[in-house]
Amino acid sequence: MKIRKFSKEVTTSALFLLLLVVTSSAEAPKKHVNIAIFPCADAVMNLKKFHRLGTYLEEETGFDISLEVPGDYAEFERGVRNGDIDFAFQDPHIYVRLAGLYDKGSLIRALTREGTATQAGVVIARTDSSIGTLEDLKGKTVMFGPKLSAARWLAAKSLFEENGIDIDKDFKAYTNGRCCEDIAFSVYLKAVDAGVVCDHFLGEHSKKQKELGVEAKQITVVCKTKPVPTRIFAARQKLSEDILTRVNRALLGLDKKKPAHAEILFRAELGGFQKSKDDDYDSMRRLVGQKK
Repeated sequence: MKIRKFSKEVTTSALFLLLLVVTSSAEAPKKHVNIAIFPCADAVMNLKKFHRLGTYLEEETGFDISLEVPGDYAEFERGVRNGDIDFAFQDPHIYVRLAGLYDKGSLIRALTREGTATQAGVVIARTDSSIGTLEDLKGKTVMFGPKLSAARWLAAKSLFEENGIDIDKDFKAYTNGRCCEDIAFSVYLKAVDAGVVCDHFLGEHSKKQKELGVEAKQITVVCKTKPVPTRIFAARQKLSEDILTRVNRALLGLDKKKPAHAEILFRAELGGFQKSKDDDYDSMRRLVGQKK
């Protein structure tokens, strides 16, 4: 911040008025912005992943940013409907459920670390198991991702259905886990016969297998789901144009070629953001059987 000296011609009254303006401006409260992150893991892990992103948005926009992790879908939907949530970062099928509550002209989608706008789920098993195809999973135990995960639940269920497998009748049992690390660890420890993780997880896992305690060579990919859109960042309707513009500009300005930005994106397991449109999620509407 630069400070300029006043000329001698400035009167005492003018200086007093100027000080009042400066003081009033300095004491003006920041605009508060609530950003809800619909979790794909537990709340603590989500806040750790996105804390740096929240700090970046505060610095870039000058707003007071609050990151919130809803306890469940009902709480999330209530927050969006009541206007308590200004922006929501969510899976695509959650977006299409609530699309009428968002500003469809300002949608932003997340990119994977590889820079793609789609992701998939992969079915994994232990390398030393007898599981090599989906058919081999009949009579076995399988751990999916959370039921609100597009890739690890919806796309995975669709994969089994397309291959003539009824998960309610053909599996010995199935459960819904949380994060990819927990699911992979359950497979590694033989707590379940197979699991469904995000497609990007295995590549990342091979780099940090010592930290996770799971040897990558002990895990094999059985099959991969069809791709689904990545998560979407959406603003509620009737949000202040100033808030909408500044926050979106800050997100779109993240460049993983810049070291400081790369660290923010890496922690959030993202490759950046880009503009999107409502039509990009028609494939998800078809998957969940929802009309536009």
